[in-house]
Amino acid sequence: MTRMLRFLRKFMFRKTIYRTFLIYYLFGNLLLLVLLGMLSIRDSTRMITEEVIRSSNKVMEQAAQGLSFNLEETKRSLLVLASNQSVGAIMRHAEVPDMAYLLQHERNISEITQSINTYQSLISDVLILGKNGYVNNLNGRSSLWWEYAFGAQPWAQESFQPRQGDYFFSLGIHHQDYYLSSDISRYGRPTLSVAMQVKGFRREVIGSVIANLDLQKVNSMFERNNYQNKGSIFLIDENRRIIVHQNNEEIGQIMDIDGIDEIYEQKSGNFRTPLYGEEHLIIYQPTAVEGWMMISAVPMHEITNQSAPLKSNLARILYLCLILNVLISLAVTFRISRPMQGLLKTLDKIGTDDMLYIRDKNYQYHEINQIGMKFKELMDRIDLLIQQNYLTQIALKEEELKALQAQINPHFLFNTLQLLQTEIVCGNIESSNHIVLSLSHMFRYSMRQSGELVELRTELEHVRNYLYIMNKKYDDRLQVDEYIPDQRVLPCRIPKLLLQPVVENCIRHGFGEDRREGAIRISVTTVKRGLLVAICDSGKGMDEDELKRLRRQLDKPNEKNGNIGLYNINHRIKLNFGQDFGIRVRSTKNAGTCVYLAVPRIE
Repeated sequence: MTRMLRFLRKFMFRKTIYRTFLIYYLFGNLLLLVLLGMLSIRDSTRMITEEVIRSSNKVMEQAAQGLSFNLEETKRSLLVLASNQSVGAIMRHAEVPDMAYLLQHERNISEITQSINTYQSLISDVLILGKNGYVNNLNGRSSLWWEYAFGAQPWAQESFQPRQGDYFFSLGIHHQDYYLSSDISRYGRPTLSVAMQVKGFRREVIGSVIANLDLQKVNSMFERNNYQNKGSIFLIDENRRIIVHQNNEEIGQIMDIDGIDEIYEQKSGNFRTPLYGEEHLIIYQPTAVEGWMMISAVPMHEITNQSAPLKSNLARILYLCLILNVLISLAVTFRISRPMQGLLKTLDKIGTDDMLYIRDKNYQYHEINQIGMKFKELMDRIDLLIQQNYLTQIALKEEELKALQAQINPHFLFNTLQLLQTEIVCGNIESSNHIVLSLSHMFRYSMRQSGELVELRTELEHVRNYLYIMNKKYDDRLQVDEYIPDQRVLPCRIPKLLLQPVVENCIRHGFGEDRREGAIRISVTTVKRGLLVAICDSGKGMDEDELKRLRRQLDKPNEKNGNIGLYNINHRIKLNFGQDFGIRVRSTKNAGTCVYLAVPRIE
């Protein structure tokens, strides 16, 4: 335990690989656990919501089917009354017929109304109203106030208005103030009415039969199908007016929520919207009456609360997993750190002298044992590579020095001095002076430190000095041309003495001692990877075999026969800038040779 506490103290205040491993391990696991928990809660809530929607849709379908069934029965009952000959015979009179005529026909009407009263559970009463003032109901007017002016009521007048095709329609909500006060179950209470018109021989409206629906029975039917008694089911008409609601204060109110207009455009569906100050799930179904929509509103918090036990259990599991992760991470980190600390102590003893030696020791883990056993071998290999690299650099410097010394050889110097003597004897003072200046500039340029980079314009000036001397040797028969379309490349830096050996190679192998006229063209262009310097001559060129042999000599250091200049240049470019750069040669027999030097653009 003490060892564990000491390890934790060192672990907390020192930045080690073990602390990093533990932190990242814990953070990664915690992130995965939280992500898993969030996804589980989201998916479970979504599945619960979808299940509620499915079950509520089924409940709503059942409720809508039950309501539609009762409305269809009501429609059939009203159709029986509206098409009854006795009802039509009474209403076709301009005024209410005499009592004898009424008694003759109302006996038939009473038989029909008795069956309606027996079998229709949603119907509270049926009013039979004629435009001639005739009034009747299910109990033969015994509960009606005889002096009541039915024809003056807006809902009665609406029932008399001609309609196109819609013979079964809603009259909305109105108060039943036409009953006697002794009928306490109906007097003054609101009712929902549906009507069917009675028409004469010429299809004119002569009256209507109106069914008053019992709102309490309709509400009780909705409550039986409500989602766990947590929401509410109600009816709205084509004007978005609530016509049936378990809360009587809501009846007659206009339902104004987001998306309410969409329910009239679709047969059924659901959406979410704020209602009564909180978000609700709205599910809607059509009914048998055109324009009536049955709506179920379920609070979303009632749905999401069903996932609360799952959230609580998941949180407990997450806490437990986090604690287990911490304990397991500490144990694993501690067990790994012990052999690693032992290996580090052993490595600390290395380097006290020139010998690299690790004593064989069992570090408990195979991987750490491999590190210990391979470490000395690795150090030996590193030491060998250091020695090889050191010797390689020395050899390279010697080769570069030899290559630079070869650029100004005694033969070239002798020829130049002999040329200078000839010019002086001939009295060409200006030409002699130019030769001396060119030669001095070449010597001064060659004496600089060999490893430095120089500007391209400086290297080109050195080449011009060399070509001036060589052109005098060839009696001005060499035509020299420079093509540099982008003058911004002149300040770019390249290795010193990179171009002059190539030009010398062109003259030596391209023209030799041939005194005929020749041409040398130097061009510098910008390419994708940097600069491309092309040095082309119109000399004798090479055939395919000679060209292949030259290309092999550029890449293999043991084949330098006669082309040490090109090999050194190619080797220097690759050494400084990598294998993507270097020299490429193209040549055609009796047509000339082109040497391309690819170097990076260094500003």
